[in-house]
Amino acid sequence: MNEWILKSIEVANAPKYLDALSEIYPMNVNPVRPLPHEIANEIRVAFVAKKTKKLVRLLIEHSEVFPVKDSYVGFMRKKPEAIDENPKTINRIGERLYSLGFDRMIQEAQRPKETNRQLGHSFKNWVSTLGYGMVSCEEMKRSTRGICILKGSDDVLGGFARKELKCTIKKGIDFVAKKDSDYIIGEAKFLTTPGGEQDRGFDDASSFIGARSGKATRIALIDGYIWLRTISGLHEKITNNDGNIMSALLLSDFIRKF
Repeated sequence: MNEWILKSIEVANAPKYLDALSEIYPMNVNPVRPLPHEIANEIRVAFVAKKTKKLVRLLIEHSEVFPVKDSYVGFMRKKPEAIDENPKTINRIGERLYSLGFDRMIQEAQRPKETNRQLGHSFKNWVSTLGYGMVSCEEMKRSTRGICILKGSDDVLGGFARKELKCTIKKGIDFVAKKDSDYIIGEAKFLTTPGGEQDRGFDDASSFIGARSGKATRIALIDGYIWLRTISGLHEKITNNDGNIMSALLLSDFIRKF
């Protein structure tokens, strides 16, 4: 077993793991996002008159959170004309909206942004507090002594890894560091609930570190239930893995020893 996996299991099964993790991924209570008064009135009129297409269109255009979870809403956000082109789908969604009642529907349309949507941003904020220099792409290329961290969005980091480090990656990444002349790139994940897409998050991270292309060492910074010995199957996967998978709490230790 990789030493960092072993250390992560010890850290995650010890007291105050979640307390320490909250420094990286704070679960802040997000504010509601009220709709403008005039838009709420338009939505009310469409709701009462059961003008379903107009109701769906108004909610998609003016609410960041659609009142009901429906896999087809994302498609309509990208292609608004689909609202007119798919009457059966719109009627089905409309029935769900009407079943809520107007007050509940508006409440759901204004609910706070889900915390797990902000975890990547939280990780980057935390990395900037570790005491290393946060540098631009050009500054990182020039650096040959000490430790520095690349600042920027997932796409900026991913672009640097592809162009400058010749790493084959399909999307943006969460972390690029340089120690003297050696590079580290990484993905960060906080797995919150066992099963489904969350479990696939580990498989994605495992594939990421398993790739050998490029001039950088790859790491996966994973936290959450995955380190618990009681999680059968998935825990066995991680204990049988010899890659650089670890809790983000161990990131500074890894960099110092790298």
